[in-house]
Amino acid sequence: MLLFIRGQEISQILTMTEAIKAVEDGFLSLYQGKVLMPQRTVLNTGINDGTLLTMPVLVASDSPSMAVKVITVYPQNPVLFSLPAIQGLVILYDPEKGKPLAIIDGAALTAIRTGSAGGVAAKYLARQDSRTVTLFGVGAQGETQLEAVCTVCLIKKAFIITNNDPRERPFLEKMKEKLGIELILTGDKKSALEQSDIVITATNSRIPLFDGRWVRPGTHITAIGSYKPDFRELDTETIKRSRIFVDSLDAAKEEAGDLIIPVSEGAITWDSVAGEIGAVIAGEIPGRKSEKEITLFKSVGLAVQDAVVAQEIYRRALKAGLGTKLD
Repeated sequence: MLLFIRGQEISQILTMTEAIKAVEDGFLSLYQGKVLMPQRTVLNTGINDGTLLTMPVLVASDSPSMAVKVITVYPQNPVLFSLPAIQGLVILYDPEKGKPLAIIDGAALTAIRTGSAGGVAAKYLARQDSRTVTLFGVGAQGETQLEAVCTVCLIKKAFIITNNDPRERPFLEKMKEKLGIELILTGDKKSALEQSDIVITATNSRIPLFDGRWVRPGTHITAIGSYKPDFRELDTETIKRSRIFVDSLDAAKEEAGDLIIPVSEGAITWDSVAGEIGAVIAGEIPGRKSEKEITLFKSVGLAVQDAVVAQEIYRRALKAGLGTKLD
């Protein structure tokens, strides 16, 4: 039977801790050459700034998985139609038989797997004494990024940068109840950054969100919002000051405007990238070298994350008796 798993069911069976472990293992498998993952196809629709993405992958690890994600990113949806910016489906296959096993809500899966990537990065790159976060973005990605960093670090306070978004107040109420930390809504970016140990950018911004000179030494930055070569959340000053890590160097060269633009300016070269996060997990290259170093994890999102999390969701759904069986 084919299992259909809804977004609300995912939250019942998969914790952030479990998702972070799955994504960490996925990044390691990618670094070890156990993942077959072509560059995703990107179709810019020209309608409401929308994009259609198709992402197939085979993970040939000890626990093999195969999946394809078909997803849309329409950043104007929340304002124009009161719909999520990200919508789609993930189809999980049996890699031995090629049989479809499950169809999973792609928006919910994307939110938790992307948040998990930020959690993995913070685990390996943030200072162990990190206690304060600044977050840009109050969508689904903002929620899971904040939850993930609180899962791996003892966060006490988070500054939420206001953009006069009507979702901000409900976001604060929801996350305060969920995480039990102090949340402060503020428009003073400079003051927030000067007090923060970790900075998270989870927006659809085309232009830099803050002045890189405001980032204090020792900060870790996770940037996950920019997914097109002409989009950027970080300015060149931030990039120049940081020790840079990526999820995939090949993918970053195609899609990470935060890095592509400074490279085109001649401010950095691709050799400025310290390496992929999988190499840090494997112990092949060091992450943070000092307490004063600024570290940066730039992620464009990879299909391997979808496959390993989808596999975990499917296993747990079967065990819990959740999901709708389709003939």
